[in-house]
Amino acid sequence: MARYLRNKKDGFIYDWNPILAENVMCEEVTEEEAFPEKFIPKKQRGRKSDLDLTTPDEAIPEAPPVTNEEVNAEASRGLPE
Repeated sequence: MARYLRNKKDGFIYDWNPILAENVMCEEVTEEEAFPEKFIPKKQRGRKSDLDLTTPDEAIPEAPPVTNEEVNAEASRGLPE
């Protein structure tokens, strides 16, 4: 099992080193304390919900068409009619 040191002031994690281990600002921690993200269970179950969040297609309104005559005139300038 690997050994790690944690700085008490800023929480930085170091590999175990005899010189750093003598420092009063460092404390020895386990691998699980140093890197808790490695010990998250592979499969976590979420909460089950009783809510139905589906929306029928007819309930979603259509966006109104946006037309700007000035922009249309500018965009079609020089095109054959």
